Amino acid sequence: MPKYRKKIWAGDVYEVEEFYSPRTIGKKYERILQGNLTTEEQAKRNLELARKKLTRMINANFGADDYFLTLTYDGAVEPEEAKRKIANFFRRLKRWREKNGQGALKYISVLETKGRCHHHVIINGLAGLSLKDAWEILFGLWGEGYIFLKRLKKSQEDTRLASYITKENIKKGAKRWSCSRNLEKPKVKVEEVAESKTHRPLNVPKGYIRLVYTENFFSEIGWVRYLKAVRAGGEDYGEYIQRK
Repeated sequence: MPKYRKKIWAGDVYEVEEFYSPRTIGKKYERILQGNLTTEEQAKRNLELARKKLTRMINANFGADDYFLTLTYDGAVEPEEAKRKIANFFRRLKRWREKNGQGALKYISVLETKGRCHHHVIINGLAGLSLKDAWEILFGLWGEGYIFLKRLKKSQEDTRLASYITKENIKKGAKRWSCSRNLEKPKVKVEEVAESKTHRPLNVPKGYIRLVYTENFFSEIGWVRYLKAVRAGGEDYGEYIQRK
């Protein structure tokens, strides 16, 4: 059975997975791992994979100068109406940014329907403005209710931010989030690697600090290794590294 190594770069975060697979390179080996899962276990795993994917998209596109925004409504709004209103908000914000020399709008948006509908949004920041001034502008452009705004704070060890904004259960097959089309995708490289007679842990690249390292054995495909590391001195990561 051939062995593969999948490397993923998303902003300052580097991940690598090493696994055996009877499938040809480029196929999803996760299907093998999911073969004997119950429906509940499958749903949990799908959510974990979705949160990993979302975390990588956040890391690849947003940093400390960007915003985490929550948009609320003064009254009750149905989900379909909420989707229309957030789309109109993004159009207004896009026009404002273009008119004021702020560049193209980038966003990731999640609609939460538990209780009253509200939106969790990650957007690129407004250059040269204080957080208070940015709040005033976004509040005026939203016009549907109160808003909460803060600088983006990412977690490097886990998928904490992605988990928070995707905490609500959704219908099978439904999209967990929407995003602008101009987001960069994480860089992914999959390669076949030669078998080694000795156990060799995955290497941390030079200039990176290891965050997570796991090794798990599956009877169907053997050992699966996983490494997650962050670039030393990378944006948003100084606080974490100092704690270590």
